[in-house]
Amino acid sequence: MTLVAAGLFLLGFAASWVAGRYLTTGAAAVQGGAIGICGVAALLFGMPQVWEDSLIWALIALMIYGLVGALIFRSGQAARERAE
Repeated sequence: MTLVAAGLFLLGFAASWVAGRYLTTGAAAVQGGAIGICGVAALLFGMPQVWEDSLIWALIALMIYGLVGALIFRSGQAARERAE
C-alpha cells in the first residue's frame, strides 16, 4: 500500500467521523459519498495493481472499508448524542 492510498483511506475515515459527529441532516449521504469517493480513489490511484489484478479482491476491500467506515460514523454519532 502506498502513502497515497493510506492517506485517502484515512481521509475517508476522518470524513465519516466528522459527518457523524457534527452533521444532523444529510449525514448518512455525506458519509456514504466520502467513503465511496475516497475508497475508489485509494484503489485507483494508490493501489492500481490490486484493481488491475483482481476486481473481486478490490470489491471485497471496498466492502470491508465501507463497513469499517460505517462503524466510525456510528461512533461519531454516539459522541454527538453523549455531548447533547
